[in-house]
Amino acid sequence: MTSVNKNHISIIWDFDGTLTPCDSTTEVVEVLQGAKTGGDFWKYIKSLRYDTRPSQWQHILASDAPIWTYSLSRLAATKRVPLNKEFFREFVLPRIKLYKNVTEFLQKLKKLSTQKRFVDTNLEIHHFVVSAGLKELVEQVFPADLVTWTFGCRYTVLVDPNHQDQPESIPVFCMDETMKTRSIFEIVKGSFDDPDKGVNIRVKSERLWSPFSNTIYIGDGPTDIPALALIRERGGTGIAVYGQDWDKKKIRKKHKHLRLDKRTDLVCVADYSFTGELYKYIEAKCIQICQRYEAEQSV
Repeated sequence: MTSVNKNHISIIWDFDGTLTPCDSTTEVVEVLQGAKTGGDFWKYIKSLRYDTRPSQWQHILASDAPIWTYSLSRLAATKRVPLNKEFFREFVLPRIKLYKNVTEFLQKLKKLSTQKRFVDTNLEIHHFVVSAGLKELVEQVFPADLVTWTFGCRYTVLVDPNHQDQPESIPVFCMDETMKTRSIFEIVKGSFDDPDKGVNIRVKSERLWSPFSNTIYIGDGPTDIPALALIRERGGTGIAVYGQDWDKKKIRKKHKHLRLDKRTDLVCVADYSFTGELYKYIEAKCIQICQRYEAEQSV
């Protein structure tokens, strides 16, 4: 459980493409199926959602998440592998490489909470990860206590006592664009680790665990657009990052609508050095939030 009677700043991170250049779910696929097979897996997923059919006025594309989580579970079943924390730790985690300096970057931001002005305003900084990937894999990437909570797709593994060598991984939670916005409400209301505080319960603005104005969201792709829009519309901060090896044409193409639709406050390279634009911007936002609390206390 997180601390009570505190003011909180929530820094919410997408994972794939934001904190790591790799696609973590593709790494799982290639552990199970073989090297360089991830592209074929995702082509198969696209075919199952019927996006190759001719457009019709009543045609709505299916969501990817339920399709790929089920397909991955069937692939795991053929290999007699459980999609659980132990499997991810042993076989997939060593393949996940973060951008350089990510862990130190997150630690330094979190450490701002120990500065006198943050202590005096009872203000704590928290990191959250909201990923369209697998929760039990992603949450093992970071040192204990660095990330307050990780949201992502989840499985429950069932084992028949008479066939213990044939575990079945059942998808129990699928993360997509819409569920990312739900995760933000869970953070804002503090319901993510409190079973008595449902996400649909109305909470007065002064009793929010982390008001939208104290929330910073960082993402890189289309699945982050609804989250970025929600955060900014309610007074928070939205940041879009792009890969360090991207050319200018790719940057313009991917982030064109983010800029034109004013979905972000900042678009910058995924540079996790302490002298980079991303660190300076987030640090300044945290200090600005602290200054607001200082001003309120002085009234």
